[in-house]
Amino acid sequence: MKVLFVCTGNSCRSVMASYYLKKRLKDLGIKNVEVLSAGTAVVPGMSASSEVIEIFKREGIDVTSHYSKGLSKAMIESCDLIFVMSQNHLNEVIRRVPNAKTKVFLLNKEDIPDPINGTMRDYENCFNLIKKCIEDNVIPKLGVL
Repeated sequence: MKVLFVCTGNSCRSVMASYYLKKRLKDLGIKNVEVLSAGTAVVPGMSASSEVIEIFKREGIDVTSHYSKGLSKAMIESCDLIFVMSQNHLNEVIRRVPNAKTKVFLLNKEDIPDPINGTMRDYENCFNLIKKCIEDNVIPKLGVL
């Protein structure tokens, strides 16, 4: 199974979601799920934001090897589940691949605010919301609990 997280720049929200889910799957002993992330408006090759690197360092997770990737049609088509951070991201995925509408979901009922250029507290709040959404919405959809 392949799971994809989508945000705008692939340096904050989708990075947090993908690395956190990878950690949780490892904790649960689940090995048959590949987790990817991408952005709808990416500068290719950017690292995760320094705030995300710091938050994950505290969590014991190294995200320094992450480099941003742009969302591609092939990526959308190859994934089984796609979680997006906002309604705009959902619309963009469906615009690019109309038949993806059955496998793309908002991570949260409301848009997850982009913390870019915000305070460390904004990033921490964003990460806490993403963690909750993964526990409540993603893991159950994977059928791993």
